Amino acid sequence: MPEATYLRFGIVGCGTASIPVCEAIAALPFTELAAVYDVNDALANDIHQRFGVRKTETFDELLADSAVDAVYIAVPHYLLAPLTQQALKAGKHALTEKPLAISLEDVGKLINLASARQLSLGVFFEMRYAPAHATARQLIQAGAIGEIIGVRIQTLIDKPMTYWQSGYANRSTNPWRGIKAQAGGGVLLMNTSHLLDAMLYITGLTVVSVAGEVGTLAANVEVEDMASATLRFNNGSIGSIMAGAHIRGAHHEECCDLYGTQGQIRLSDPYGSDPLQVYLKQPFGEYAAEQWHAIPTQPVSLYERAIEEFARAVHSGQCAPIDAQAARQVLSIVLAIYQSAAEKRTITIS
Repeated sequence: MPEATYLRFGIVGCGTASIPVCEAIAALPFTELAAVYDVNDALANDIHQRFGVRKTETFDELLADSAVDAVYIAVPHYLLAPLTQQALKAGKHALTEKPLAISLEDVGKLINLASARQLSLGVFFEMRYAPAHATARQLIQAGAIGEIIGVRIQTLIDKPMTYWQSGYANRSTNPWRGIKAQAGGGVLLMNTSHLLDAMLYITGLTVVSVAGEVGTLAANVEVEDMASATLRFNNGSIGSIMAGAHIRGAHHEECCDLYGTQGQIRLSDPYGSDPLQVYLKQPFGEYAAEQWHAIPTQPVSLYERAIEEFARAVHSGQCAPIDAQAARQVLSIVLAIYQSAAEKRTITIS
């Protein structure tokens, strides 16, 4: 990597997901937008004009550009792994949107390639950087709520039916989100995966088995728009997932509750400003027992935090803070739920 004090990004995929990422890169003092590319020329032109960044005509041209140190990749799920592989082979660090790949085999190949080339490979699970999640992790590590005995994850979203054709922002029309072979999955993979990554980070637990049900009950697509699952963790605790893409009246109710032997933690929407809610059976530090406490957090840009932490890892020669191993852990859970639903049995995760 050049000896510059900043990390220069190429953007591959100029859809809705790329906009807050470009804003974060432009806002930070040690990162820079170097080039953009998209097969949809109108989308590439939009980012090119909006941020004053050079547009390349091909992906190969962007990868050949010595002014690009790292590539942020935000394309349909089935293209994530092959484009990430190309970027790594070209000697570029890669920060790829979740789920990184739609098969565990492809994740393994990317891990090996990044290791062999000594390049950073990060996955964009920005929800992990919510301030409340860091506070919850600290409380759990300090034993404030005792040992975790239960987890509840909820992803209730009221998506418009047009989402499956054009996403939330209608920036372009592409039906990939509703096609199983291209998306890999529906609401679990697209949305709940973020909370799964955050929950695993907060608790330090791993999932060892799942039993799930999925269904396509509202939308005319090939992937699930409703799902539920029971999880068993390595410490013996039990968790549940309830996810829906078309829950009428819901307002992105993405939250997680953590139940311990000495209390519980309620995590609200990580993109919101609600305080962390904690109940303690025993006094802990400044917090009294037998009552709920609202712990305020300072709002931060999750996208800036994600870009900043990745850039720091690249400059220090360390692994990405949210790496492909984290992506593999989340993907293994989601794929096991799909397998459980198809085979009507509990699936053990190795």
